[in-house]
Amino acid sequence: RDGWRCEPLTVMDASCRYLLALEATGSTADEETWPVFERLFWEHGLPDRFRSDNGSPFASAGVTGLTPLSVRFIKLGITLERIAPGKPQQNGCHERFHLTMLPLAKAPEADRIAQGQAFEAFRRSYNEERPHEALAMDTPAQHYRPSSRAMPATPPEPDYPAEAAVRSVRHNGEIRWNGGFVYVSKTLAGEAVAATETEEDGQWALSFHAHPLGILDTRRMKLVRRSAAPIKPHGAAADTTGGKL
Repeated sequence: RDGWRCEPLTVMDASCRYLLALEATGSTADEETWPVFERLFWEHGLPDRFRSDNGSPFASAGVTGLTPLSVRFIKLGITLERIAPGKPQQNGCHERFHLTMLPLAKAPEADRIAQGQAFEAFRRSYNEERPHEALAMDTPAQHYRPSSRAMPATPPEPDYPAEAAVRSVRHNGEIRWNGGFVYVSKTLAGEAVAATETEEDGQWALSFHAHPLGILDTRRMKLVRRSAAPIKPHGAAADTTGGKL
């Protein structure tokens, strides 16, 4: 009620509806969102996969779709799953949760501290007191287990195949290729990416760690999108670590 804008950051384990975070942040900037995820990863371990929409801070409009936050996730070995634009049903349980918390938006607290306290009280009630039909009327806390993948003190270096052509991304987001330059992403400045030849007419696929970035169009000297894999419905691919978000 003091006029400060609140951007709630919500993080949920999709397999059991456990709400890991309901954080009162002031923007979607990396400097506000990354500390939340860093704390969660230290406390709960790393997820195998992370599903999000295509907006900030999780994705951008560029060919690679990368943001500072998604780069951090990739370096930690987290597979990115992005729903198709305009298809919120692909992240249905999380979207339904946003409807559940809507009354909080209609009754703002006095300031940021009070709003954070209200969010935390709601999170604990949601996890420990509210029964869920999808869980046979159990609470999420009865089913949640932390991930077995520990947060490393230092992100591992990329492990590229010996036959890959490794390039360092320049400060302007370009890599040197075939005597010229191809723009990749400024978000990857200073990072090493790898190009591997595909079986399709000698094309070259560019990747960052295990994350595919696109196809190098050597004729036009530009990076183009590759076809995205379809999003599987929740439950189609169980995560044995309990670390799917």
